[in-house]
This record gives sequence, C-alpha cells and structure tokens, in this order.
Amino acid sequence: MSEPTDLVTPPSDVTVAEGTKRGTATSRIPTRVQTAIARRMAEVRATVPTWTATIDADVEELTVALSGDVELVDAVARATGIALVEHERVNGAWRDGRLETWTQANIALAVDLEGASIVLPTLPDAGTQPLAALSARRRSVVQKAHEGTLRAPDSAGATFALIDGGAAGPDRFDAIMPPGTGACLALGAPRRRPWVIGEQIVPRHVVSLTLTADHRVIYPSHGGAFLRRVADLLEDPTTVLRD
Repeated sequence: MSEPTDLVTPPSDVTVAEGTKRGTATSRIPTRVQTAIARRMAEVRATVPTWTATIDADVEELTVALSGDVELVDAVARATGIALVEHERVNGAWRDGRLETWTQANIALAVDLEGASIVLPTLPDAGTQPLAALSARRRSVVQKAHEGTLRAPDSAGATFALIDGGAAGPDRFDAIMPPGTGACLALGAPRRRPWVIGEQIVPRHVVSLTLTADHRVIYPSHGGAFLRRVADLLEDPTTVLRD
C-alpha cells in the first residue's frame, strides 16, 4: 500500500528545509486570523503604555463550594464583573483622546483553540448575572468557539478581558488586553500553597490574579483597589455564590 500523499508532500503553506544548523526547519504561513491577532497584539504593545500588578487570593472555600458545571473561572468572572461595576475607571478605555467608562461589565473571555487561534466571546453584564447563568453562558460560547459557530453578537461590546491560563497553565502571567479595552485580568492556575491564617501557616488553594492596565486611563490606585476587591470577593465567596 502506498503512503498517503499528505505524508510525502507537505501542504502548500508549509516549507521544510533539511540540514540547517538548527536541525530540520519547518516554516508555516499563518492563517488570516493568526495574522490579524499578531498585528493587533503588536499594535497594543507598541501604542498603549501599560503597567501590571499581581495579587494572590485564597480560593480554598470557593473551590469547595463550587458544584455542578460551575468552575473557578466562572466565579472569577462574576467577582471581576462585580468589582468592575464598583470601580468605574477600570471598566473603561482611552478613546480618541478621551476617557470613556461604562456602567455595564461585559467581559471578553479568551478562548484558545488548540493553539491555532484565539477568540474572545463576551460574557455580558457579568456584574449582575447570577453565577449559574454566567457559567451557562461561558460553556455555551466556548462550545461555539470550538465548533466554529461564534457570530459577531457573541463577541460584541467587551469592556474588559479575562484570560484563563487553565489548571495546567502557569502559576502567574501577564496578558495583553484586546484593542478597545483598558485592562485585562490574567488568571493563574490554582495551586496548593502555604497560607497564613491567624497565627498558623496552612496549605490552601491560591490563585494569582495579574492586572494589565492602560496607564492613560487606570492608575495604580484604581487598579490596586480593583484587584483587592476581586481577591476579597473570592476569599469570602458569599456574594459571588449568591443568586
């Protein structure tokens, strides 16, 4: 039986060079979506003066309380939405030389499509949505993203972005905000770490939350208060869990 053609001849968008000093070199032409993502991220890095800050949050009680299909990222999205409504400057952006803020917290959730692309469906009105409804919306848009059935309304109106590194991802990282927003929050993987409670050091599930913010809109005083509020909501999850 002859070998399949695609194992003999590389696709037209792939170039393979043998015998280089780095071994076999494989060069691929990026897709239009990958090219657009690269261009937009480069534009943000080149044109937006950003700063970053990280805070750690004890999510032991929260992880124990979560049930059903609700995941940690859903609780973080709701806590973020509540904090955005309370901290107007963080829920804003620099537009045409003006400070623009919004009253509704619409969170763009970064979905990595197996490394081939990244899409940003929106969790609308995350500051007032019940946790179960927010979780259902998140699962729906993630499924659509992987099926390739997202439509423009699914990604409309973002005021902020949440980037989840995943349970197998890094403990902490900083991310690049999408164009049109003033900040984003990177969620590190939950890890068991030593944590001080009263006079004792005990093992707890802890996450690192890293804010990347446009300094033209959001100053460290704004961003610091916002981060502290998100951490407080996760550490005492009564408000986050309440319908």
